This record gives sequence, C-alpha cells and structure tokens, in this order.
Amino acid sequence: MLSNAWKSDNFKLVQKSFNYEYSKNMSELKLILGEFEANAIDYAMQGLGGYGEYKEYNGDTLNQASERRGFMTVLTPKEYNLTVDITRKMAKIDKQGEIARTGSKLARGGFLSVYLKTLRLFTSAYTGDVLGGDGKAWAATDHPVASKGSVNRTSTIDTDAGTFSNLITDKLAVASITKAQTMARNMVTPDGLPTMVKLDTVLVSAENEAIAKKLFGVENKWTPTSDPESAENAANPIYGLRYVVVSDGGVGLSGDQWAICDRNLLKETAGIVYNERPTVLRTELDNPLIDRFVGYMDYTVGFGDARPIIFSNGSGT
Repeated sequence: MLSNAWKSDNFKLVQKSFNYEYSKNMSELKLILGEFEANAIDYAMQGLGGYGEYKEYNGDTLNQASERRGFMTVLTPKEYNLTVDITRKMAKIDKQGEIARTGSKLARGGFLSVYLKTLRLFTSAYTGDVLGGDGKAWAATDHPVASKGSVNRTSTIDTDAGTFSNLITDKLAVASITKAQTMARNMVTPDGLPTMVKLDTVLVSAENEAIAKKLFGVENKWTPTSDPESAENAANPIYGLRYVVVSDGGVGLSGDQWAICDRNLLKETAGIVYNERPTVLRTELDNPLIDRFVGYMDYTVGFGDARPIIFSNGSGT
C-alpha cells in the first residue's frame, strides 16, 4: 500500500513558501490602502459623517445631536482560485526545489491578482467602472456632500448639502500639487466640519515617475530648501511629500494621470475587503500518486468616500 506521507511533507514546503512570498509583496499596497475583514456576504463601507459643531448650552436645555451622514458603499467579495497538481514522481526526483517554488508561484499569482484588481480600482476612478455609495466615480466634480440616510442599504442624496469636487485637470507640477492641497483644506464633512485631510502622498503613473523623481527626489529623498522648479533655490513647498507609483503592466494610472491623498485617511475609506485572504490549501484525492494544491481567496476592492484623495486626469496645462 502506498504511503501518503510524502504529501504532508510537500504541503509544509508549499505553505511556508506561500505565506512568506505573499506577506513580503503586500507591503507597498498597505502604504496607501486599508484591509478590512468582511466575514459575511458583503461589507458596508461607511463614508465620513458626524454630528457637527457643539452648540452653546443655555444652562437648562440640552442640545440634541442630529447626525449628518456620509454614503454607504456595499462591497461584495468574490471567490478566486488556481489549482496545481504535483505527482509522486515529481516529488521524488525534485532536486531543484520546484515543490517549494510551487508555493512561491501560487503566492505570486495571488498577490498579483489582488494587486492588479487594486490598480484597476484607480483606473476606474476615471472610467466609472466602479462607483461609490454616492453613485459617482471615485474621481468626480460633483460628489454629493451628504446623504439623508439609506433605504435597503442604498443611500439617498441630501441635495440641500451641495456637492464637492475631487477631480482637476492640471499636469503634475508643484503648482498643481499645492492647488490640490488648497482644495482639500476647503472640503467639509457631511456635518459641515473641516475634513482635516492632510494630502501627503502623490500617486503617479509609470509615465509620470520621472517627473515625480524630479519633484520629490530619487527614493523620496529631497532637501527642505530646494524648490525643484525654482532657479532661485527657494524653499520647497512640497517638501515632506512622498510618491508611490500606482501603475504596472499597463494597468492603473496611465499617461498624465496622477493623484494626491491623505494616506492614513485613505486607508480608512478605501482598500481590500477580505472574506478570506489568499491562502494555499491541500485537497485529499483518491489517487495516491497526485498531490493537489489549491490557491484560494475571497475578496473585493472598493472605496467609501472620495474626500481623502484628489485626482487629476492631466489633460490641462
């Protein structure tokens, strides 16, 4: 009778390699996007909201709070899978470490699947393929400021609250970055309070990376006194910002597109929703000569509020 012990040995190698590769490659995504656990059919991502400013107390009657709500975005994770078979003979003669590399390859496929889906989220900011709870693309000039609440988990726009824009047309430059920062300063939450957005991270396309290096220095290293666009070596108005390339394989931001965000606030309002993070499983087969590894994940991506990020399509001057 054939022993299946070889399968257990394979799994330890594959699983260890998978876990290492996946955690190593997720670091850059985690810089700008959040990770949320759904553990349900769907996940309701809440936009910004609150009760507004405190009112003066007259010493007798308490001021009752009235909540002004943001928008609810309902995100539904979906399952994804790839399966790899290793034969008993492959395992027996494995002198090149291919079994361990099976874990690495499955992990790379899992990471890149999440990575590409995330990059497509940024692409959809301009195309409208993914909409927020306010019914608008992530980048829009007419985002509703507030909702009146939701019915059957669909938000109703409060038309009296007005709209705001998080989309400009300027090409990437010092002046356009400071323009976006001013826009963010003037934004308010649904309850009329300042958003307190601090735009600290510029997101660029592969085509704009060379410009980003000139503005922020190679590897985000630049001096506080050098204005990269000033012949007079004036104080640098964008010192302290960093940039991240959100483009790979022709996916993500492209051409003159760029964005600037408050990365801490963005991580609270946009990112990856998991029912199950990418993992590798082993399934029992009747065939004792085949060991089957199943890469699996259950997730989606999305955003709940547009205020923490300002996009530019770069179509202007």
